[in-house]
Amino acid sequence: MLCAALTAACAGGQQDGQTLSGLKRSDFQSEADGKKTDLFVLKNDKGMEVCVTNFGGRIVSVMVPDRDGVMRDVVLGFDNIGDYRTIPTDFGATIGRYANRIGQGRITLDGIEYQLPQNNYGHCLHGGPRGFQYRIFDAVQKS
Repeated sequence: MLCAALTAACAGGQQDGQTLSGLKRSDFQSEADGKKTDLFVLKNDKGMEVCVTNFGGRIVSVMVPDRDGVMRDVVLGFDNIGDYRTIPTDFGATIGRYANRIGQGRITLDGIEYQLPQNNYGHCLHGGPRGFQYRIFDAVQKS
């Protein structure tokens, strides 16, 4: 799903240099669990730019003009993949399979009770310890 979205939306392309927000693609290129992480840039003809990493489908930066036309980053996040992988936050993440907490990690569907992993004070938060925010998605930058 993320692969298709990035492939279709990345028509703006990306250079090896810095993004408008000052991010460097090389700071997001790493390997984990046998998969490569990277930074993908989407641009439009109005000068706006969105940076996304395939680690958790995280939105890393969104550059938009303020009321004076000055480009500003409106996303709270990190400038490298290492911080996303080691500092326990869900900044910019695609969360799932579900959002928020499931009390005591128990849910009943169609009369069957399921026990989910508890990763947040006895509850299951944002899909648990292997939720989408920790997955490395297959993605391709198209120019």
